[in-house]
Amino acid sequence: MADMKQTFLGVGYTRDRAGLPLEAVRVPVPRPTADEVLIRVAASSLNPLEYKLADLNFMGRTPPVVLGFDLAGVVAAVGRDVEGVAVGDEVAAMAGLNGDGGWAATGGDGGSYAVAPCFLTVRKPTSVSFRDAAALPMCFLSAFAGLYGAVQAGATVYVPGGGGGVGHLAVQMAARALDAGTVISSGGRPQSITLARQSGAHFVFDYKRDDVAVEIAELTHGRGVDLVFDATYNEQSFAETAKTVRRGGSWIVLGVGPGRTTRLAETHSPVDATLAGRGARHVNVNLLRYFSEPAMLDGEARGFLQRGMDLAMEWAAKGLVVPHVSQTVDSTVEAISTGLRSLKEGGGALGKIAVIVDRDLAAGT
Repeated sequence: MADMKQTFLGVGYTRDRAGLPLEAVRVPVPRPTADEVLIRVAASSLNPLEYKLADLNFMGRTPPVVLGFDLAGVVAAVGRDVEGVAVGDEVAAMAGLNGDGGWAATGGDGGSYAVAPCFLTVRKPTSVSFRDAAALPMCFLSAFAGLYGAVQAGATVYVPGGGGGVGHLAVQMAARALDAGTVISSGGRPQSITLARQSGAHFVFDYKRDDVAVEIAELTHGRGVDLVFDATYNEQSFAETAKTVRRGGSWIVLGVGPGRTTRLAETHSPVDATLAGRGARHVNVNLLRYFSEPAMLDGEARGFLQRGMDLAMEWAAKGLVVPHVSQTVDSTVEAISTGLRSLKEGGGALGKIAVIVDRDLAAGT
């Protein structure tokens, strides 16, 4: 690391619960521990987690904290126990969610560095661009953790919000990679409905116009779907989608789940009563728990997440699960803050918003 710059100008929050807009902050280039990889970051993408951390700092970090957990770039250094990737390799990765990310306040010309656990770092296929590789990690792993091993071949699956960052990947995963028999989705805007359909959904309903639960009951001859994967973080959606699960089926939710969508207050939710009446399973999927509760990140969990990262690249290279990047922004405080605000306000972003952190490096593929 002798010829590497010692600091860079990152984008994040400098005060506890500072919220948006983010700020530029000069931070040292991190050093990888024994099982970490240091990545010179070419590209990243925006996720709701980033504005939530800026708003609430619920991981208890001491600011300044650099955000930007999705990473694609080139390996700059590896810890002594790292195998499978080497200095100079082009990789995709997800930074540890209890650490720093890789956004740089340089307008895409100065770059940044971030460390990622080796089990969340995989080689990037040459056919997948840095931009597309960076749009996958967090959203792909969220869908993967909900669907992989849960979707049986031929199953009927309902993914509400099929135009969203996680939703459009989940629709593709179920329809094209996991052999679901019928994939149903929904959206509230024409663009979202179109993206869900393009992602492989066989039926897509307009939740503002259609009674989706009634439509699904008709489609399934009153039986309901085998599995719901709800990544909408919306209590109204939770209550509605729970009504669509068949007796003995599975209702899988991303995040902390019903009644706790704000993290600041808990409200009564009818979801568990609805599911209990159907003898259906309620499953929570939450990537944050692997980092906030260290006991969860055991060997089995690390292997599962590494399998997810491997498949993210494999399926993207095969065209099975491909991110829809609706907007690409430079890595500036203003552009990132504006993009995160659109995610926070809801309804503004279709698929993913990508961030070009190092324009010269990103142009190499």
